[in-house]
Amino acid sequence: MNRPPSCADNPLRVQLNIPIAVLTLVILPLLVGLGFWQLDRAAQKRSLEERLAHQQAEPPMALTPANMTTLPVYRRVIAEGHFDNEHTWLLDNKQRQGRVGYEVVTPFKFSQGGAVLINRGWVAGTGDRRQLPPIPTVEGEQTLFAQLVAVSEHPLLNAHSTAVDWPRVVMAIEPVIMAEQWGQSLLADRYLQLDASSAGALETTWPLMNMSAQKHTGYAVQWFAMAFALVIWFVVANTNVLVWWRARKERAL
Repeated sequence: MNRPPSCADNPLRVQLNIPIAVLTLVILPLLVGLGFWQLDRAAQKRSLEERLAHQQAEPPMALTPANMTTLPVYRRVIAEGHFDNEHTWLLDNKQRQGRVGYEVVTPFKFSQGGAVLINRGWVAGTGDRRQLPPIPTVEGEQTLFAQLVAVSEHPLLNAHSTAVDWPRVVMAIEPVIMAEQWGQSLLADRYLQLDASSAGALETTWPLMNMSAQKHTGYAVQWFAMAFALVIWFVVANTNVLVWWRARKERAL
């Protein structure tokens, strides 16, 4: 009479698959390291989010040429002066809700002297790269509410433009290069993001950071899941664990 296979008939054995073992030895530490790196980034972002939330809750501070470089980034500020409507840049490849358009950057001259770039928000493109969207002007002295932002550098994006007319399409905000095009000096390597309630504001929805703590945590979970899957693959490929497990279940029936 046939009897079901037992665990004694199929003991758990290890038969090392050298290529898979080497691959696991190389990749597993990398996956685990990436997971912990993302967790560390998530902790940093949570700390930054808390500081930014605290700054956003504080009343706006008057922005002057004297404190332009000393105020913390994302500090809410009040600026008094007027726009230079004759000179405007359009940041290319900006999308909102699937629509292609530009962010509008215009110099703003302080009443007490000096100037700063202001990102006024987003406008939709016309659908024709040769036809730029009309930009509404803002005349006279204005009191604006905005948040102070540091310029972020990108190795592939810059503010160079071969155009001679205005507005000019650029790929990034670079105050030094833009000041040369403008023909006047700017105060600092910073700019303002305009509040929606201020004069000259277009479509403004400013994210405080490009990636939240929750996204970093999600990426960490993905890396750890890949590491776990790699371990399972290693065990299955280097042992008879599946046969051993089936024999154990059949014996229990």
